[in-house]
Amino acid sequence: MHLNINSISPKKIGYLWLIAVVFLCSNQVFAQQGGGVTLVGKVTDEKTGKPLPFANVFINNSSIGTNADENGNYRLSNLSIGNLEMAVSFLGYETVKQTLRFEQPGTKNVLFKLREGMELEGVTVYAKKNKKREKYLKIITRELLGNSRFSKQCKILNPQVLKISEDDDKHLTAQTTKPLIIENLALGYRIHQDLDDFDYFNGKVYYGGSTRFELLVPKDSLQKKQWRANQKIAYQGSVKHLLASMVADSLQEQGFKVYQAIPDSMRRFNTVRAPNGYNTIANHVHNRIEPVRGMRLVRPGELITERLVVSGTQLEVFFMKKKGRSPYSDMPYAYTQITLPQGYMVITPSGWVSIPMGFEIAGDLGNDRFSSLLPADWKRDD
Repeated sequence: MHLNINSISPKKIGYLWLIAVVFLCSNQVFAQQGGGVTLVGKVTDEKTGKPLPFANVFINNSSIGTNADENGNYRLSNLSIGNLEMAVSFLGYETVKQTLRFEQPGTKNVLFKLREGMELEGVTVYAKKNKKREKYLKIITRELLGNSRFSKQCKILNPQVLKISEDDDKHLTAQTTKPLIIENLALGYRIHQDLDDFDYFNGKVYYGGSTRFELLVPKDSLQKKQWRANQKIAYQGSVKHLLASMVADSLQEQGFKVYQAIPDSMRRFNTVRAPNGYNTIANHVHNRIEPVRGMRLVRPGELITERLVVSGTQLEVFFMKKKGRSPYSDMPYAYTQITLPQGYMVITPSGWVSIPMGFEIAGDLGNDRFSSLLPADWKRDD
């Protein structure tokens, strides 16, 4: 999600969090002890009904998936009850995404019908190598991979599948004719990204599509250990880390400080006093914002695999283990603003968003990219 999403509409942000940044399901959603959901079905051509052999069937943003057989039949076992966003892809066809909800374990039959791909439209399409394309490709690569400590170990292996265009308003847009392959040698993943839309304008980016993680095979035990160490670094201070800490009511222990905006009707003063012109967190506490624990924000969900994060006002989040810029002179730490337009969202106990409800995020956590992105089924040692 991940992304610099300031000034993006709630509609786009909801779509974004079903894809990027952000995160649908965790290991607790994918597997349950004592049984779960088995998903079976068939992948066919929407018009002809013919099977699509060896189509990719996977849970979006995860490394959980399978290939259909020669007759288009697939099977995914040991999934958990709750919400899953499934994605199905096949070369030459539009990728299908469908959110499924399972409230009881057992075998579920789901058929997927794919439509043949359509030609991409644009004002000017740069498909062949030229100077303008190379310039735009550098921008797209930078925005997709980000500038984390791991970005230099990431590479787009097939940039030729990108169709790039620039419209009259100077929006740089791109789509893929088949999945973009991103190799992350820092975290040990090969990412297959169907880029349905990419829009870069005035320093801000929005992109959406479906994401499949493929586990790389380490060359030796040393590389395996290094990948695991890097994955733990990527987890620290991430959205998943924040939300899991809310559920466990361990925000402070995990390095987070979260403040909740006080409703206007409950504020002690109408204005915030800033002596000597300095805007400090102390000036705002008990006036505009107040510290809040995870237990105040989290409620039980309908299922054991669900939790609700509830807040009718904006949350301001600091990750105290990372220096960064914030509006407060006495809090120079990584700073994020979180807004829940519907007043809540649904997550899993381990911190991945399953029903975003227009979840909006801006600031440090809005800048995650593929170089630091972990699959939804990644799990901690504990």
